[in-house]
Amino acid sequence: EADKKCSGPVFEEFTGIKDADIAYACGACVEAKLTSGDCAECETADCNAIAAGVDYKCDDYVLKEKVYTIATTKTTCQRLNATTATACKQPGTNATLAAHFTDGGCGKCIAAEITAKTCIDTSSASPSSHLLWPCSPCSIVSFKFYNNSKTVNLPAL
Repeated sequence: EADKKCSGPVFEEFTGIKDADIAYACGACVEAKLTSGDCAECETADCNAIAAGVDYKCDDYVLKEKVYTIATTKTTCQRLNATTATACKQPGTNATLAAHFTDGGCGKCIAAEITAKTCIDTSSASPSSHLLWPCSPCSIVSFKFYNNSKTVNLPAL
C-alpha cells in the first residue's frame, strides 16, 4: 500500500518557512525535524501546500559593538494568504547580543523578550508594492511615521 502521509516545511507567520532544507514530500518527516517543529505531516490531498500571502516590509537592525541601529535596507516579511495583519518589532533597550533580537524586524516579540526588554512590538510595516490612496481634491491626509514618531500632514494630490 502506498504511503498516505505527506510532509513539508512549517510556515511561521510573518517570518516564512522555518527550515528551507525540508522538502515537500510523500512520506513522513525526519523524526528530529518533526520533533523540532520544523516539519509537519498530514494525510489529505495537497495538505502540505502553503498559500503564501502578500509580503510586506519592516525595518531591519544591525548590531555593532553591542548597539542596534536601523539598517539602510528593510527586511521582507512573509504571511499566509488568509492573513491581512502585519507585525514588526525592534530591539529593546536591553538588546546587546545577537541572540537578544532575531528574525530581523518581522513578527511579534515573545513574552520573555518583552519582559527582558530585548524586543519591542512596533507598527512600522510598509507594503512591498506601491499603493494608491484615493483622496478628494484639497483634502489633508494625516500619516503617522512610526520610526520618527511624528505626524506629517500632506496635501492630497
